[in-house]
Amino acid sequence: MERKQVAIGIDLGTTTSLAGCLLKGVPIIFPNERGNLLTPCIVAFRSRQTAWVGELARNLLTSRKRNQVVVYPMRYIGTEKVYAIGDREYSPSEVLLIILRKLRDIAAKYLKIRGNRIRKVILTAPAHFNDTQRLAIVRAGKHAGFDVVRLVSEPVAAAAAHGFLNTFGEERLLVFDLGGLTLDITLIEVADGSFYIRGTSSTDLVGGIRFDEMLAKFLARKFEEICGANFSEDTVLYQNLLHVAEKTKIDLSFVEDTEVLFPYLLSGSSPKKTYLNVRINRTQFEKITAPLFEQIRKTVMDAFKRSSIVPGWVSTVIMSGGCSRIPRIKDMLLEILSPGVQVENHIPPEQTVAIGASVLSGFIDDPERLSQLELQNITSYHLGLEDNDGNMVVVIPRGNTYPCEVTRTFTTAEDNEDEAVIHILQSKDPENSRSYQSLGQITLHKLPPARAGEPNIRITFAIDEYGVLKVSVKHPFTKESTKTIIKTGQWKGAFTKPERRGTGLRVL
Repeated sequence: MERKQVAIGIDLGTTTSLAGCLLKGVPIIFPNERGNLLTPCIVAFRSRQTAWVGELARNLLTSRKRNQVVVYPMRYIGTEKVYAIGDREYSPSEVLLIILRKLRDIAAKYLKIRGNRIRKVILTAPAHFNDTQRLAIVRAGKHAGFDVVRLVSEPVAAAAAHGFLNTFGEERLLVFDLGGLTLDITLIEVADGSFYIRGTSSTDLVGGIRFDEMLAKFLARKFEEICGANFSEDTVLYQNLLHVAEKTKIDLSFVEDTEVLFPYLLSGSSPKKTYLNVRINRTQFEKITAPLFEQIRKTVMDAFKRSSIVPGWVSTVIMSGGCSRIPRIKDMLLEILSPGVQVENHIPPEQTVAIGASVLSGFIDDPERLSQLELQNITSYHLGLEDNDGNMVVVIPRGNTYPCEVTRTFTTAEDNEDEAVIHILQSKDPENSRSYQSLGQITLHKLPPARAGEPNIRITFAIDEYGVLKVSVKHPFTKESTKTIIKTGQWKGAFTKPERRGTGLRVL
């Protein structure tokens, strides 16, 4: 008898990831082997056959084996970056699939089932990710052995968590998603169980790690004054200091001041251990990291400006990401928004997206319910074509809702062209050619002789529920259609190695 497949939801964060499911109507987040809900997105390649994921891998960052460790591959997903490990090279996508396999193992252990019974998955992606990055995530999921049912933007997953635990009719949400390396602000309108994204803004200048780094630099200067310790010359020592800075940041979210104690081994003819001790309060912390708070304010206001929505529109704020616990952030949001706005805190912020993904995974076996739950997203980039002068002609503008389909008619620029090359572009600024990113091209062959401007070439851009772009072109004379999906060989970060290295490793 065929055993029933189990569906799960995964929050693929930049620095940490979580997995869960809807169990008997209740969203559950799976603890890993150490009892932690958050698994660091760090992979250590111990041999050609074995990879460590999570805390085990992170511990190697403070050792001399850090060259075997890949940290936060989501940071470079969809790019051509490679990680050289021994005599092999891994793409960010290949490392990501190893993390996904680890999360599936965690789920299987908690549910006490075999991993191959976990097939269907809801994955999440940051709101600002482009088509290339989304496709890289979907492909990593498929190579990890999953059937990726949907790729959902993190803010939508956060809203789904809020909606599941708090039945609402109509609401106007601001999702504040502060991850390890990015900040995403999303304005969502909720009506009749559907989620409509009205505006977004993002920056990679703010993230939890940025707070850690600024605080670590401050502590390094303090400790240098005390004992002459030079953290810039010792990467292992600095990595330890980053951990201390992270703990201090977390402490200051709950108390007004704290003591920073850092063990340091003095060098010399008779090395001995000393403890560096500095006291720091919340006001100092806010002053040290003031540029980050200013960038947060700017990003929030940018979301309103782009969407032509006033701050008073927001009725509820959903906080996502562990760093959103920093008290100054909540105070700043209340200063910007209208009096009486509700800041939700009933869900631990680091679990918000994962709970939403888990809730949505529970709808997979109920297609009617899943189809009724409309998740309408908006494009993060302008999508279009390159014209004869090298400029971008926008077909789908940034901020357009999807799923969607747009058809435009183009023509030739010169007489008697026998072929036409349709070069597909994406860009944050169509006026700036340096921001253009090539997504691929379609070539129409065997065009009969005609004057410039005579052929009517109909080009259709369609974005599906995954946020994946499909472009089709209708031949002006044969009326045949040529279609392309921006995929392997046409987008960066594809799996180009036939062995799919991450699939054959033993993952611990």
